[in-house]
Amino acid sequence: MPSGTFHAAPWQSRHGGASPAGPPFAVLSGLFLPLAVVAVASAVAVALSADAALIRDAFAMSELEVGVIASCIYVGAATSSSTSGRLTDGWGPGPVLVLACVLLAVGECLAAVATSAWLLFGGVLIAGLGYGAVNPPTNVLANPRTPRRRGLAISIKQSGIPLGGSLAALLVPVVAVTYGWRASLLMPIALCLLLALVVAWLRPAPPTAVDLLQQPADVSVRLKLPHAYAFGFLMGGVQVTIFTFLALYLVDEKSMSPEGAGSRLALLLFAGLVGRIGWGWVSDRLHRDRTRILQLISLISATALLLLPVVGSWALPLVLMLIGMCSVGWNGVYIASVTEATSPGLTGVVSGRSMTLVNLGAVLVPPTFGLLVRGSHGWILGWSMCGALTLVSLCLLQLSRATPPIRGALGGGVA
Repeated sequence: MPSGTFHAAPWQSRHGGASPAGPPFAVLSGLFLPLAVVAVASAVAVALSADAALIRDAFAMSELEVGVIASCIYVGAATSSSTSGRLTDGWGPGPVLVLACVLLAVGECLAAVATSAWLLFGGVLIAGLGYGAVNPPTNVLANPRTPRRRGLAISIKQSGIPLGGSLAALLVPVVAVTYGWRASLLMPIALCLLLALVVAWLRPAPPTAVDLLQQPADVSVRLKLPHAYAFGFLMGGVQVTIFTFLALYLVDEKSMSPEGAGSRLALLLFAGLVGRIGWGWVSDRLHRDRTRILQLISLISATALLLLPVVGSWALPLVLMLIGMCSVGWNGVYIASVTEATSPGLTGVVSGRSMTLVNLGAVLVPPTFGLLVRGSHGWILGWSMCGALTLVSLCLLQLSRATPPIRGALGGGVA
């Protein structure tokens, strides 16, 4: 890589020059930094979950208070997502990414040195602000000029969530058992600060006016905003519910050991990583109607969720892989569809609004699931709710389909 130049589509170099690399190389190299930031942000969140048992013992927390840790992350994320989108379109993605990495590091650091549960919650909330601020600028940077690569590019970027989460789940507990949970949080803190320095040095730029004119607008079917945000609200809520309750369900209902349940969760996360990249590739082959891909994902996801509480142990791995591929793998195609529903200059704002609803779903749906499980003294009603919400999201997509845009027109705003 030439000195002083960061090749990316549609990034500029730090000195304003155009990248000489061809489109395939530019897309891959341009995705590395957004992928790294998303992975580290995910690691910050998952590190707290991985240390949950030790944190509970340190502060004598109840199970409800342990659940508040995850809620604080997504409350913070929901609060910052829209603002991050506006700042991304105003300042550019580089400064917003630096700010997000600093917030993640500061919040995690405060959590690591907290002397009470309330101080811990405050630190997690600040980290959540950084977590929510990551998506709009990384969506702008990972967004290529052509829809033929958009789904795959954004899906690869979004695969950083299961990737970073899996690495944190594997490494953080090992360090925590040896050196303590506070010391284990130093790893994600250091990575956040390192990435902040890297982004500040590279100064990734938003698309130029020429880049925007090169983005084709002949997508035949676009989502209608803000109606389509409801899809993200429901699917995001179901996804976090699976992350929160699956291991507990497998231990309580399937009589698995914690290690066995953890391996099944890891299988689901790996399937989610494969699903995000795979569905992104498929949607690029059919980029003129990504909505159909999202509806197919929803249908498979709902079917697998409804089967989860009734299948035998022999079929459980297959069902978990389907849930991972669809209930976790939907995100990249959804963001690509939302990005194509507006003019290029509003990508940050629209991404921020969509992620606000995704994070609100992550705050509201898991407690509802927990209340159903507790009230019914069983898991079938809870998983049935997740399947039903996924089917509702499928129907919402059909209602959110917009009329085809005029060929060659960029559009003046949100469709």
